[in-house]
Amino acid sequence: MAIPSGSAIWKKYEQLYLEIFSTALINLSVKDSLPGKEDAISEKMYPVLNRICWGKNVATPSWKLPIAPLTEEELTGGKKNPYPDFTCKFRNDRDGLVEEFEIPLHVECKLLGKRTSRTWILNKEYVINGIKRFDSNKHGYGKRALSGIMIGYIISMTPEEINIEVNNFQSKHLPANAPITFDFNQAIPFQTRQGIKRQNVIPDQFEIIHLWIDLRKSYQPSATIIE
Repeated sequence: MAIPSGSAIWKKYEQLYLEIFSTALINLSVKDSLPGKEDAISEKMYPVLNRICWGKNVATPSWKLPIAPLTEEELTGGKKNPYPDFTCKFRNDRDGLVEEFEIPLHVECKLLGKRTSRTWILNKEYVINGIKRFDSNKHGYGKRALSGIMIGYIISMTPEEINIEVNNFQSKHLPANAPITFDFNQAIPFQTRQGIKRQNVIPDQFEIIHLWIDLRKSYQPSATIIE
């Protein structure tokens, strides 16, 4: 089991990094121009995260850090493991299990808006290559953790339209998941929580925190944004 006795401590850690990412996203939204690819946007956010974490005297999230094996069963024969966009490491000093000494808070970032080609559908990618990775044997995002974060970079369409479309794709590809429900009258970045019951990753009771930021005014599309 993952840190059942430390859930209150985890919540404090989660809230700290939610505030850090929220501040960084607000900073990002007022940039004059932002590049087209989602990885390039995340990279541009990294120095902002670093400055915020320096001011708070806390560790800066790692960018593109592969998920390391913690047990013999998790070894891959030397193959490079999947990696989320950002990893924040929670040190679980209160638990005696070596596998749960450091527990990652994983953050995955995706573009949101209109499809960019006939086959590359951004709002579908948010579901099948974003949300789904938090309950995937292959990816294992959020393993041993109580929650994870999905960041949505809104580059076109209204947030309300995107929310409907994401839920439609989720009902098709992840029908057991509860719908994602935002209050778009709240302050930016838009935030909501989605409880899911995982089938492939422990612990099974898991929460995805969705942070969506409106970048439509500063986004500059490139020739292709397919990753």
